[in-house]
Amino acid sequence: MSVHKSPASAKAAGPYPSPAPVSRTDKVLLLVALIAGIAVTAAGEWELARQVGISPVVAPLLAVVIDVYVIAAVRAGQGRDVAAALAMMGGAQVAAHLLSTRHIGSSVTLVAAVSLVAPVVIWRVHALAEIGRAVVAPRSPEPVLNVSQAGTPPWKPAVVKAVSPALTPRQEVVTARIGPQPEEAPQSPQKPTADEVVRGLYDELGGRPATRHIRQALADADLPNSDGSCRQARLRVEQKEPDLKALPPA
Repeated sequence: MSVHKSPASAKAAGPYPSPAPVSRTDKVLLLVALIAGIAVTAAGEWELARQVGISPVVAPLLAVVIDVYVIAAVRAGQGRDVAAALAMMGGAQVAAHLLSTRHIGSSVTLVAAVSLVAPVVIWRVHALAEIGRAVVAPRSPEPVLNVSQAGTPPWKPAVVKAVSPALTPRQEVVTARIGPQPEEAPQSPQKPTADEVVRGLYDELGGRPATRHIRQALADADLPNSDGSCRQARLRVEQKEPDLKALPPA
């Protein structure tokens, strides 16, 4: 059985799945909700700034500060900042309405909280801008597993090969200079046998060679030349040619 996992398509090779595109109607609804919400809450935020003692000249800027935070958080898509910005906007509305209806008065806690809105917003808007500029390095696609079990005995594990679809082997041409082939060394002549050396002595000496003649000839031919070897070699030669034994001693 062979199990092959084909390489992923180019769209699916990214580090994260692509979200579904937002339709034009949804974009319009989101924009209308944001604009309308800012317009409704701006008056309450302005009134809250006046109630806690902020100058009427700069009181409208409190609404601008809170609304900028909301827009920056929604644009960056950071869930925590979106929740914090909407909580700040909602808290400002509740405090403004409670002050206008005389349910609460301007307290130290409320004044301190409103005074800290601008510094907190400046900090978070700059942090969201840094997040937007961050570059996320794309991850390389994971290698595709090619598991082959065809013809594999059951007692052997399956062979798993990791194949990266993004890597394509480059064909390289390697040029090698081959020198001339060395000439073969001449073969040395075949070494004569002891019997051949002894047989040649009969012709060379014109008679039956003695042991001393055979020993010297075998030594010259780099062959064993003991007395026993000499006599054995002469015996074998004379067994093949009995007439040589009748020759006179050399």
